[in-house]
Amino acid sequence: MSTESGLDQANVNAENANQEIPVKEEQPPQIDIRVSMDNMAAYLKVKPAYSGQKISYEDISPALAQQGITYGICEEQIRLFCKEEKFYTEMLCAKGTYPVDGTDGFIDYFFNTSTDYKPKERENGTIDFRDLEIVKNVEKDTVLCTITPPKDGTDGTDIFSRSVAFKPGRFPALPTGNNTVVSEDRLSLIAGLDGCIEYKNSTINVSDVFYVRGDVDSASGNINAIGSVVVMGDVREGFSVKAGKDISIRGMAEGASIEAQGTISISNGMNGMGKGTLKAGGNIVGKYFENAILISENDIYADILMNCKATVQGSIILKGRRASLIGGSYQAGQKMVVKSIGAPSYTTTSVSIQSQQLNDKLVIGKEENSLEQLEHQRAQAQNEFEEFQKKFAELTSLGGRNDSGRENLMVKAALMKKIQMGEAIKAIDAKIQKLKETKNQLSDYKIVGTSIIYIGTKMTIGPFIMNINNDYSNTKFYAGPEGIVSAPVLLSDLP
Repeated sequence: MSTESGLDQANVNAENANQEIPVKEEQPPQIDIRVSMDNMAAYLKVKPAYSGQKISYEDISPALAQQGITYGICEEQIRLFCKEEKFYTEMLCAKGTYPVDGTDGFIDYFFNTSTDYKPKERENGTIDFRDLEIVKNVEKDTVLCTITPPKDGTDGTDIFSRSVAFKPGRFPALPTGNNTVVSEDRLSLIAGLDGCIEYKNSTINVSDVFYVRGDVDSASGNINAIGSVVVMGDVREGFSVKAGKDISIRGMAEGASIEAQGTISISNGMNGMGKGTLKAGGNIVGKYFENAILISENDIYADILMNCKATVQGSIILKGRRASLIGGSYQAGQKMVVKSIGAPSYTTTSVSIQSQQLNDKLVIGKEENSLEQLEHQRAQAQNEFEEFQKKFAELTSLGGRNDSGRENLMVKAALMKKIQMGEAIKAIDAKIQKLKETKNQLSDYKIVGTSIIYIGTKMTIGPFIMNINNDYSNTKFYAGPEGIVSAPVLLSDLP
């Protein structure tokens, strides 16, 4: 090699030594981000490019931004993840805020919706096993239930900073049924009439009739309804049925207490066993009543009353094959119409007609002025009036010829007296008419036996008492001013 060549090579080496040697570019780690299906979470997994590679949060943050993940980034957890080099394992790197759903509305019921009927506890702590409170009475315009509306929830945010709507709460439907009214704000259900509540299949009905599908006994307990009651079976001994309207019993009643503001109707009648009681604001109707107490503000209609104590403000009307009053005591306000009273065995039977109207008519019939006296007074007053009219005519004719003040005053006085005499006659006429009507009306208060009224019957009409010592056939009895009068039964006496 020549000297010149050697020098050139030396210069090249020195030149290369003075130039910067380029550093090989570092390979980045592999960053994998998995987003959940609901976009509410992101999971991070990192694979270093070489062993010992240092990775920081600043290396990972751009990858999250590139994916559009901007909300709920778990920075502290990511930094700890990098520090502890828990690479190759998946971690939660971002999480959204889930929405808080609204709460459902609900219904508050203002009556017991349970059908698990339990005996009622008395105030003294004892248990009334006959009172199961099976009837839920309610008055018109009473609020039956109300809705508490659903409450709003809170929206959430996903990891992409998008709003996630909350699920609204359910608004319940009012359990509307028959005879119920929805309030104006549609949040309350109101009773449309006085009656009892029927809650079945999530529906509220208000009915003015309560039905007992079987007997009134230990299974149903006592019945107390604000409306009417229909018992499909019997009413057993010791139990009670009360109603604000009518009571209808399809079977029979035993030694029970039955009370209605309206009519009581018992298809097969009642054996009161000496303690059963019927009390009605209307009629009492049944086939037969035995050993029972009956009280009615109106009438009793039956076939047989046996050994009962009955008091009615109206009438006792017995129809049917026997239509008999046998034993016991019976008082009516107006009349009794039956086939027979008592029995061939002379069973003691008391019948009575008592009322204030009858007493008033009897008082009128006993007034000092008899019909004959009133008619005499009327004739006398009429004669005096006619005589005065003649004198009045003479006086007015004189007054026409003489205009003196004194004679004019006499005419005016005479005219006044004439008017007074005429009014007196009218008053007597009114008394005569009233007395005639009263005598006719007294026969409306009567006891009618179309077949036989037996010996042993005690009869009372107003203040008058009559013990029947002979059998009477087809006879009616009523009070006259002086006592009880008997007469044959007419078609007009029958109901």
